[in-house]
Amino acid sequence: MATTEQQQQQQQQIQPASFLMGHVAPVLSLDSRGWMLASGSEDKTCRIWDLRTDKVHKALTGFESPVSTTTFTPVDSHTIYVGSGTKIHTFDLRMEALVLNSATQSTRVYDGAEDEINQIQVNHRATCLAACDDAGDVRVLDLKTHKWMRKIEPLSGGMDKLVVAWDFYKGRATQLIETDTPQMDVAQSKQLFNPPFVHSIAAHPSGTRMAVGLGDGSVQFLHTMTDLPTAPSSLEGDMAALSVTASSKKNKKKAASSGKGNDGWLIGGRLSDAHASPIATIEYAGFNPEWLISSSSNGSIAIWDDITARYETMQRQNEILDLQKHNLALAKKGQVEGQVVLPYGRPLQPVMEFRTGGVFERINCVATNKRGFVAGDEGAGAAGAGVGVGGERKLFVAGTHPRIGDKKMQGRIAVYHL
Repeated sequence: MATTEQQQQQQQQIQPASFLMGHVAPVLSLDSRGWMLASGSEDKTCRIWDLRTDKVHKALTGFESPVSTTTFTPVDSHTIYVGSGTKIHTFDLRMEALVLNSATQSTRVYDGAEDEINQIQVNHRATCLAACDDAGDVRVLDLKTHKWMRKIEPLSGGMDKLVVAWDFYKGRATQLIETDTPQMDVAQSKQLFNPPFVHSIAAHPSGTRMAVGLGDGSVQFLHTMTDLPTAPSSLEGDMAALSVTASSKKNKKKAASSGKGNDGWLIGGRLSDAHASPIATIEYAGFNPEWLISSSSNGSIAIWDDITARYETMQRQNEILDLQKHNLALAKKGQVEGQVVLPYGRPLQPVMEFRTGGVFERINCVATNKRGFVAGDEGAGAAGAGVGVGGERKLFVAGTHPRIGDKKMQGRIAVYHL
């Protein structure tokens, strides 16, 4: 098993295919839609990039605070929500002006957050918008009535090392998932000083599985009863599949006995030592939802096969539980001989892994291009009609490099072709 130092040496040094240059301060957020990429920056602007030309399509200016989060609506390709300070601005990108001022050209402005907004998300029907602020509150905006609903948190995580599932309407916790449990390979992890704080949560498009990026460099998988981990097509064997199913059924029974119900989240495997440093971001690739992309605070990026990772980590978990029971039984008898050393480290290798090296020392955010949109979708104006992204697999990365003094270099976005 390779050590953490060996893993770092084995990581590829892939150079970006190109850069998106325009911001004069580090980029804090990225989101893509068709041929467009939105970027929010500390320079208090949001830029809409044309991915066909790698040039700026529109600039959104006039914000009073850094633009911390941006998101396109899922139902069309011309509406974008931009979070800055305690406000959320809505823009219609079909407007002809190349520069849109937030004070005069926002279609709507929503205010009401107690602290600076750090993330916004729109549901798949574009009927609700969830906004999370630095005070730890999540508010939901009804996009039909344009009124704030009660404070609720559908699924949240934070510095308390808990992932919490919430009842959308009653505003109360329905399930608590601890990330600081003494799990097998986590107990043997190289991460000795970084607690498993919840840094990032990614939801699979199916809505039936989650990946949680933790401060100890590991990834915790969650799933529902309708989406149990299954063996990849490259692996065969009924016994392997049965062991995972049996474990999941035990988790379901445990969840039901604790009052969480059968529709709650089941704890899957833990991908230990995914990174040598705390995980910064995690998300499912837009061009392939079976790819899970994780990045760490030290500038490393890994791409995992989600199906294989979920299955292998669950198998590893079951194996270590059996070994722990074996060692405990011998220890109760006072027998040292025969006890086995528990395996530790990565249970599998990523599909691809590389470091951003001289480009970024710390990663702020990543995004991928989405699958091609329907021909004839006009997007943000007639120029977008009938244009798709084909089979391209692009990864957009933004971060910081303390030794680079040029403001434009600090605000660049690296484009990697995978």
